Amino acid sequence: MQGLTLSQIQLRLIASIFERGAEAASRALTQWLGRTVHLKISDVDQADITEVAGLLGPEDATVAVCAMSFAGQLEGQLLLVFSDAVGLSLVDLLLQQKPGTSTQWSELERSGACETANIVGCAYLNALSVHLPGNSATDTLIPSPPEFRHEFAASLLEFAVMEQASVMDRVLLVKSRFQAEGADLDWALLFVPTPDSLRTLAQIAP
Repeated sequence: MQGLTLSQIQLRLIASIFERGAEAASRALTQWLGRTVHLKISDVDQADITEVAGLLGPEDATVAVCAMSFAGQLEGQLLLVFSDAVGLSLVDLLLQQKPGTSTQWSELERSGACETANIVGCAYLNALSVHLPGNSATDTLIPSPPEFRHEFAASLLEFAVMEQASVMDRVLLVKSRFQAEGADLDWALLFVPTPDSLRTLAQIAP
């Protein structure tokens, strides 16, 4: 596994499959928020371990994270990540409150963020499982309930890729970005497979 590197052809094919998951997540999120939201695959690449910490911005920036593990054809983690200000704005939107009403991550705010992650994640994983090569009608990706975390961006990513990093010099991340009414939302959805799942993804193309 130490030398496993995906080719550009493999990365493009992986991106095309994950776009199907993004389309389903976009529809679910649009219905949930009551406004048109698009989820786009922004990056599918293998990064050096030393580069991972800065992928979500400054390493000392705190971020809110709703983390879901999943099992099935693939295993790993799905992470919905946003800054405090953006995450709390999401909660105000969900609760139909005036922007700026939510100022801290109390139980209510955490619950709203996690429910959003649950809706996005389940739609994403369900669509993804259907389009994985060699799937059958009974193959599914089963998510866990989202877990809320509030921590430094660098610590988050280092923990998320720890299993890959233990056996590889480079780690695979599938990163998605959100758009609403033509404007970028400062959210990120990260798909982080386990090493065994990376081997499965590597079999998509020779």
